Amino acid sequence: MHAGREEPSKPAWSGDQLDSASPPEIEAPYFDEILKAWVLSRHADILAAFRASNLSPASPNSKKVSEPIEESGRLKMRAETMEALSPIQLRAWRERLTPEAYACVHSLPIEEPADLLDGYARPLCLSLAAMVTGISRHDAAGLCARAERVSAAAAEPYDPALRRGAKAANVELRSCFHSGPEPLRDSGFVALSQTLPCILGNAWFALIQHPQEWSLLHQQPGLMEQAVEELLRYAGLVRILVRTATADIDLNGFFIRKGERIILRIIAANHDPARFSNPNQVDVTRRGAGHLTLGYGSHSCVGASLIRMAAVTITQPLLQRFAAAKPARSVVWQGGTGFRSPSSLWVGLSEV
Repeated sequence: MHAGREEPSKPAWSGDQLDSASPPEIEAPYFDEILKAWVLSRHADILAAFRASNLSPASPNSKKVSEPIEESGRLKMRAETMEALSPIQLRAWRERLTPEAYACVHSLPIEEPADLLDGYARPLCLSLAAMVTGISRHDAAGLCARAERVSAAAAEPYDPALRRGAKAANVELRSCFHSGPEPLRDSGFVALSQTLPCILGNAWFALIQHPQEWSLLHQQPGLMEQAVEELLRYAGLVRILVRTATADIDLNGFFIRKGERIILRIIAANHDPARFSNPNQVDVTRRGAGHLTLGYGSHSCVGASLIRMAAVTITQPLLQRFAAAKPARSVVWQGGTGFRSPSSLWVGLSEV
């Protein structure tokens, strides 16, 4: 499967891309001798990996054996972040963001090309990033260039130049945020100002490619929350995650030794026909999430509730006003092995 890839030491599963002509290939776990890592693509295997206590997040190129994460500290930080993302706080941010979203959506042109990212998603995501991290909108705008460097390195973790740029940017960003749980400081700012627009870009690209689903959400806005789950499954941003075994482990029947790396092909798992019927189609009426885009259980993304709230709050006004969106220009993609998304999303919007 990896024959002919341009960079042998870097993963190249072309099917794990939103614009791929073929669906992801799902297969049993195997050890890739070139990548020096186990590769997991089946939903059941990756779910088992998320449940395992002896797997630690790792850098794709790290040669070191990861030390076990100090669980009590991790859980303490997680609890503090979850408290900061209480339903009351999420509702307060939603109430502030909603009128901005409706004002912004009504500034979009009808039947003329509009970029849904620069013209709609990115300004709103930056506003939300400022709200959550407690900085001014002006200061948030001034930090974007540094946040972009961090995001670019996450999108392509195999690029050493991007990693060096991100390391310096991270130091600069860290000095700008001083309050709140650690995940809602500089890393939260990067996630909301940079990663969230990428998530929305993928989701909206998927809807544009499935116009009947866009139309259905326009007619039935009550489907929006479950539609967001379906879009996270079908068009989820993260392509791979890397883990290191901190002890010998039997993972769903496969023996993995301490120190061995594991690559989790998240997009492939979300398109596994053993878990999802018609997995390569968008179905906004699909019930029962089950996707692994935001992790699972105690290893799920700590900001998952914030991501879901933002995706619904920003997408709802767009689909409420416009009955259809047709591509106006070819999509140019950005990112790489870690995640990939449209750099712009030019469409023609119509109200009928």
